[in-house]
Amino acid sequence: MKCSGAPLKYTFISEDRVVRAGTRSKTEIEYFSNNGVLFSVPIVSEKARMLFQQRDIKTHYNRILTAIDPGKRVATFTTPDGLEEQNWDFIHVVPPMKAPESVRNSPLPWQSGPWAKEGWMEVDKGTLRHLRYPNVFGVGDIAGVPKGKTAASVKWQAPVAIDHMVADITGKPSDAVYNGYTSCPMITKLGQAMLIEFDYQNNLTPSFPGVIAPLEELWISWVMKTMGLKPTYISMLRGKA
Repeated sequence: MKCSGAPLKYTFISEDRVVRAGTRSKTEIEYFSNNGVLFSVPIVSEKARMLFQQRDIKTHYNRILTAIDPGKRVATFTTPDGLEEQNWDFIHVVPPMKAPESVRNSPLPWQSGPWAKEGWMEVDKGTLRHLRYPNVFGVGDIAGVPKGKTAASVKWQAPVAIDHMVADITGKPSDAVYNGYTSCPMITKLGQAMLIEFDYQNNLTPSFPGVIAPLEELWISWVMKTMGLKPTYISMLRGKA
């Protein structure tokens, strides 16, 4: 999954919605994770688990969605103990993600390892240079690195790749390194969010230390997400940023 925070945000917003509608007592919300955690950064995963527990959101781990029967409203999951069926009235699904066909069916993807199956590009995680084709660089979603499939990651990845390309052209060395910086504005309620920033080592790397605490639900983080980042995303989709 490109962003493990996305389905968490959706779950939090859905829970907040039924609370505001006055129907929370009539609603049962369950979250099915395809692995053993809720988020790749342990401290963030634990924070999400605590919030889910406080808001009575049931969590199921190591559940891989295998089939959906829309007529019967039954979802089938593969679990360590075999197949498991789950009834639902409403279901939100995150599909499997992979590299686009143009890259997946080229010589560029990883040949083995954790990023080979989905066809992510084989690049050095620090320089973003292809390990077999040194004149090729990969940034953003396509890069087969441990972190970094967010818009914030691209902002930090692109200058590193460009610095190395310019160094190649000018014949000068470059020491630019991408440290895995990734940002996830985690909406937990309408009007509140956590601004979570981290690197390859799962270290929290806040951009506003002393002002925005990464694991606190804050209104200012919500404003940054909705008033600042959302317009930027839209501009990027329209090719204007």
